[in-house]
Amino acid sequence: MTHHYSPHTGEHIVTDDPADWMGSTDVAPPPYDAAAAGCFWRGTAWEIVVPTPEAAPVPAVISMRQARLVLLGAGLLDAVNVGIQGMPQAAQIEWEFASEVRRDNALIATLAMTQGLDGAALDSLFTLGATL
Repeated sequence: MTHHYSPHTGEHIVTDDPADWMGSTDVAPPPYDAAAAGCFWRGTAWEIVVPTPEAAPVPAVISMRQARLVLLGAGLLDAVNVGIQGMPQAAQIEWEFASEVRRDNALIATLAMTQGLDGAALDSLFTLGATL
């Protein structure tokens, strides 16, 4: 039996009426669930490819309650509060009275830097904070 694939991508094509442009092989593809994975001809063998789910986007905004709870859980709340006290009064007012925390806020970038947090660590805090 002949099995068909796209010569451009190698993707398995199931058909009873192959077109002239399709590649073909006598090697049978392994069983696979086409709704959950792809099957691709790689020149000498078939390869099953299961897509990796996309990561959820990092929340752009969390509430101040969520921010404080995630910082508390990470053991950073006291250090952040001390850091805020050494900042200009406008930053202190923003931290004390804002109802939300924006990921792209310059104050948040400064606080992250003072705590030794890189972008990935800050993203993790926002992601976790959004669940609280």
